[in-house]
Amino acid sequence: MQTVQVPVLIVGGGPVGMLGAIMLAQRGLPCLVAEKYPHRLDAPKAHALNPRSLEICAAAGLPMDALHAAATPRHEGAYVRMVTSLAGAQIGCLPYERQDEAVRALTQWPLINISQPAFEHVLEQALTQNKHITLRKGLEWRSCEQQQDQVISTLIDRESGEPLQVVSRYLIAADGSSSAVREHLGIPMLGPKALQYNMMVHFEADLRELLHERPAILYFLFGPSSSRVLIAYDIGKTWVLMHRCEEHETVEDFGPEVCLQLIHQAIGSDKPPVQIKHVRPWVMSAQVAQRYAQGRVFLAGDAGHRFPPSGGLGLNTGVADMDNLTWKLAAVDKGMADSKLLDTYESERQGIAQTNMRQSLSNAQRMKVLMDVLGYHPDAPDTAEQITQRLTDAHGQKAIEEAVEYQREHFDSLRLQLGYAYGGTLQQDDALPINEFRPQAVAGARLPHHPLADGRSTLDLVHFSEMALLCGHESQWTANSHRLGSYVHCVVQGRDYDMHGHCPVLMGLSDSGALLVRPDGHILAVAQAFSEGALKQLKDALQNHLHLSPVSINATISPPECTP
Repeated sequence: MQTVQVPVLIVGGGPVGMLGAIMLAQRGLPCLVAEKYPHRLDAPKAHALNPRSLEICAAAGLPMDALHAAATPRHEGAYVRMVTSLAGAQIGCLPYERQDEAVRALTQWPLINISQPAFEHVLEQALTQNKHITLRKGLEWRSCEQQQDQVISTLIDRESGEPLQVVSRYLIAADGSSSAVREHLGIPMLGPKALQYNMMVHFEADLRELLHERPAILYFLFGPSSSRVLIAYDIGKTWVLMHRCEEHETVEDFGPEVCLQLIHQAIGSDKPPVQIKHVRPWVMSAQVAQRYAQGRVFLAGDAGHRFPPSGGLGLNTGVADMDNLTWKLAAVDKGMADSKLLDTYESERQGIAQTNMRQSLSNAQRMKVLMDVLGYHPDAPDTAEQITQRLTDAHGQKAIEEAVEYQREHFDSLRLQLGYAYGGTLQQDDALPINEFRPQAVAGARLPHHPLADGRSTLDLVHFSEMALLCGHESQWTANSHRLGSYVHCVVQGRDYDMHGHCPVLMGLSDSGALLVRPDGHILAVAQAFSEGALKQLKDALQNHLHLSPVSINATISPPECTP
């Protein structure tokens, strides 16, 4: 049996696995990505990258111009519509997240809609150009054996049938909701496995003329048929119909004639030519893995959590998983931290997944409120005449409008995307709506975005593999930062960056304040002003988080200078 040795084996070459490989390579850890399938699946699947995911992509060095070029034009993906059909009556309309320029006060990268295959294409282009990453397609992971300092995996080349042994220091399971790695380890998923059964019908059609002035990314359909959703990845070509079905129904029950009939009902016309590309079953779940790690094996993305699609949190949660995990693996591997740091991956990310799962469930339940107000029962839908009569009833219009407005939180989750904190609490004003976000420079939170004079963001000051000490012109921080150890990268206003107003002041600190920021952009510690006590506070926070002894951290002290 051929044996390959590599620092990290990533099982799964989807978006989470490929992005993780790029982030590991950026931090000096070569890896092998083993993808089971020989070719990328072209069914669109996920469609949104939220601001935090885009910030992570930018920090990983991905070509942001290429991502935006592959995205749905903003004016075509800016709304969600509730309709009887694409050609029928509109029940309501809401913005889909905040994609306008106003949100740039909070992030440099507003949400984009991009089909998962298009995102994967950009990732694969970046990955294949990196000499520290090997991507093997058609390579199926079968089992592993963990030893004290390594993981020995057995994989099979699906074309030749030849086995391959991979010896790695770490293994990351990014192999999706039916993770073979998770099943092999016996890690259970907690939560309901089957909330709803759906059939995904991927088809191509140019529906621009049918839509007229009503473009959207999502169309929730309340017509004379079962509950359905249309996703417009590209209104001139690429569409997906999510059709609710019964547990016993299979792909064989949805032949071309049945699918074509469902599509015509959904769009309200049989005129545009339609080409059916794929039909696949899909089960809505709400589950989080009982454990995110077992020894040297870690779960990431859908291998660790399955959400309802309402809110678009699945892929984005997986992106943040890798952001959290990769810098910690690199820090431990390079001796910058004790292996106990890896325990914080589960303690930090599992709680975020549970929060996102609950929000996804809440979003799905919100739509039931609109169904009830409309008198719509998906298992026994009304006729077209009954629906039209209900929509034109003046008495019920106010209730319908209120039920539509109640869906707003479903499609506007900026606080959830940018406001999560590790090990701390990001307090928000109770008077603020749940979908409003107010950034704060507190321990555990993401570093607030502020624009720099050269067009960058304060987030661009974060170092990809070291702790960053963000301070103003205060010379005492500059002169004493070496006492925090060589793993701290000092970033000084006026030398490394320039902005209108002092960075500490904009973060709510004094002129002599400072922030110690982790490689994933989350704040480790805050010093309101320079003092010996504040310096010790930061040093203690660093020591406790990295699980280094005082002797170890003192041994990392550099000469008294800051590296630009």
